[in-house]
Amino acid sequence: MVRDLDAAVAFYGALLDMEIIARDRWRNPAPDADSAVGLVGSSADGAMMRGSSSYLELWQYHAPDREGDDPADRGAHELGLRHLAIEVDDVRAALDRVVELGGARMGEPLGYDHSGESVYCRDPFGTIIEFMSIGSSDESLDEL
Repeated sequence: MVRDLDAAVAFYGALLDMEIIARDRWRNPAPDADSAVGLVGSSADGAMMRGSSSYLELWQYHAPDREGDDPADRGAHELGLRHLAIEVDDVRAALDRVVELGGARMGEPLGYDHSGESVYCRDPFGTIIEFMSIGSSDESLDEL
C-alpha cells in the first residue's frame, strides 16, 4: 500500500528493473471489491509489476480514510508484515540506489562469516527493505 502509486511504480521500476504488466482500479460503490478486501466504501488504483523472476503488486487506496499510524514510524520489531527482503549481488550498491531514488538508510551493511551481507533501509513510502547477499558461500537462500 502506497500513498502515491505513480511514485511507487517509478521507484520500484528503477530499483528492481520492473515493468508494469497490468493495472486495476475500482471506485465506490464496489461491493465485490469491498468483500474481497474486507472494507466498506473502498476505492483504489493498482499496478502489477514484473521483473527479475518476481512480481510486485502495488495499491493506492483513495477510500476509506486511513485510521492507523504511518508505517514510516514503525520499527523492524513491530508486529505484522515488517519488511520486504530482496537478494542482490551487491548490498552496498543496492542501498546506495535506494537512497539515490529517495529512500533512506536505516543502518550499515552487516557482514557474515561466508562474506555475505545484509542491511535494512526504507523506500520513500516507509516500507522497510532488507537487501541481502549470499557472498562466496555455495549455499543458496534455500539452504541457509
